[in-house]
Formats: sequence, structure tokens, C-alpha cells
Amino acid sequence: MKILYIDPIFGISGDMMISALIDAGVPFAELEALIAKIPGQVPAVRPVRLTQGIINGIHLEMDPSDRHFTIDEMEEVIDGIDVEKAVKGDAMGMFSMIVAAESKVHEVSRDKLHLHELSNIDTIVDILCVAYGVRYFNIEKVFCGPVPCGSGTIRTSHGSIPNPPPVTLEILGDRKIVIYEEALELTTPTGAAIVAYYTKNGAGVPAFRILSRGHGVGTYASSRPDVLRIFIGESDGPFYDEEVWVIETDLDDMEMEYMGVVASRIRDAGALDVLFFPVLMKKGRMGIRLSVTTDPGGLERIVELIFAETTTFGMRFHRDLRRVLERREDTLSTSCGPVRVKKGFDRGGDLVKTHIEFDDVRAIADAKNLPYREILEIVRNEIKKV
Repeated sequence: MKILYIDPIFGISGDMMISALIDAGVPFAELEALIAKIPGQVPAVRPVRLTQGIINGIHLEMDPSDRHFTIDEMEEVIDGIDVEKAVKGDAMGMFSMIVAAESKVHEVSRDKLHLHELSNIDTIVDILCVAYGVRYFNIEKVFCGPVPCGSGTIRTSHGSIPNPPPVTLEILGDRKIVIYEEALELTTPTGAAIVAYYTKNGAGVPAFRILSRGHGVGTYASSRPDVLRIFIGESDGPFYDEEVWVIETDLDDMEMEYMGVVASRIRDAGALDVLFFPVLMKKGRMGIRLSVTTDPGGLERIVELIFAETTTFGMRFHRDLRRVLERREDTLSTSCGPVRVKKGFDRGGDLVKTHIEFDDVRAIADAKNLPYREILEIVRNEIKKV
């Protein structure tokens, strides 16, 4: 399986990622042809070979441009460009993360949001070229080391703001970061979106054979090399998306009628999965085994909740590996009304399965006083035609 490992030695940005991809083997002529497909005047881009210490790599130079776009215009450019559908999908995925984070940080709706620096054409060039480069190598899995961020404050169109910027932190979510004592924006929102879109926090890097490597080189003068390093590799796995914790406890003195609501509370607290099932305990007593799966960040919260809500005096823990399909949810119009449909996609972006939301089917069936099965069959047949 082809993998990409991102080693953000001094942070990550869109242009640094493009530079590293070029150095690893993506033909610049193909990226140049892609950029030329962006409608209107596009600034010239040039790869220049630079050295940082003993590291030799590519630095991407782009002519200045004051061309800016609204969010809708940027989406129209991405959606309308003549390139492989998967590339457009990846670019749109990264852009959506940026928009969602900006909207949340500024507490304004999408239709009132202005992206300021990120509205520049640079953002479109960055995410399209990165998406193209990753697909060029037929990458099936992406991993990334802890993401370096600067400290202090930086100047933006909003004035002086804390470093790392709130938007960058929002995009990175619970991914591991490391703070350097550098008053520089080491990781940009676009760089954060690359990491957040392609990788999952907690997924360990498997052993791999290096097929090629690339260095994106910056121009900052620091005690650390201003370099982003990537490896294109091949690995036999095993592959998984993330590490999780499984918590188990056996109960033989708890009122069973409470188990359902306790399980619901644990799910509401962020557990990934909650199961309970009968087991035969000592002295022939029937009991219940509670099994909870959670991400590492939620472990302590879930443990405290189980202690509070159940009669247990102790629990067992073990780490496990989890692999999941990429999930998306669409609301489809049917003759019965709007219905949410969950879709599962494999690593190549191909649709594997769909699941019709039961709550929507139930609400429609209850409102029409019809059997659930009848509404489900109607919705299922109509979705097949979409």
C-alpha cells in the first residue's frame, strides 16, 4: 500500500507542501498546467532549488496578486476546474474545513463570512496542487508527525493575534502539536487543513520502504531548519485509522432497567460505541458486561462517568485499533419527505455503502400512520434512482 508521511520539521503551509511534493517527484509541468486552468489572471509560480543547512529542496515562488474571491466564487472555481473528480473532492474537503473553522472562530454564519488573507488566489492554488500531488502518487494513507506551531503574537488583517492563530488550532482539532519559541506562523490554516483532511489523530505510522522523499524549503532564519519533509513509501500494514481505548466492566448487582439509559448517557458523553450483554459470573450469577470504546481524549471523562453511573468498583482497559469508512451525510428529497442518508467511502473515494436514517423513516411513517417497512422500501427505491 502506498503511503505518504508528512514530517513537519518547522511547520506546514500550502506552498511548502507543494514544494515537497515537487521535490518528491510530482512534475511541475503538470501542476503548472493545472494552475493555468484556473479562470482569469493567475500569478506566475516558479520552483526554485534552495538549501537550508545540509538540506537541499524546493522553494515555491509565486508572484504577488491582489485577486480575491468570495467563498462561493472559490467553490465555483474548484468545482468547475477540468481535473479528476477525486482531486476536486479533496480540494473541496480542505476548503470546507477552512470555512467551517473561520465561521466558528468568528461566530458568524457562512453567508456573512469573509476570509481576508485566505480569500486570495494563493489558497485555491495551494489546495488544488496539493490534492493533485497526493493523487499523483496514488497515496492510500497519509500520516503526519506532531505539528509545530509558533508562539507570541503575529500580525494579520485582524491586527495582532495570538500565535498559533485560533483558526489554525480549530482546524487541527485534537491533533498533536508542539509549540516552538518562534514568533512566526509556522503552521498556516491551509497547512492545518492539509493535515486535518488527510490524516487521523492517533494513527501510528507503520514500517514502510521509502520510494521517494521531498523537501519543501522556506526562507526563515532560525535555529531550526525551515523545512517540510515528506516520504512516499510502501508498506504492508496492518493499516488502521486510529487507536482507541476499550473499557470493560462486569456488573451483577445493578438494576438492569437502568442499563439502557446509562448506555445513552455514555454515548452522549462522546463514546464511540457502547455495548452491554449477559455474562455468567462467579457462583453461577448472571451479570452484564459493559463494553465502551472511546478515543484517547475522552478516556478519563468516560471512566469517571461509568464510576458515577454504575455499581462497578473497577474496570479493565486495553488499546485497540479501529478502521472506518469515510462518512458523509446527505439530506435527499423523496416523495415521502426529506430523508438523511449516510454514505461510506473507501480510501480511494469510492462509495461502498449507504444507510438510510431510521429516525427520519420513523417520523414519516408515524406522521402518515403507515408501516415503517413500507416507507423504508419507498425511500430505498427512490434513492437507488438518484
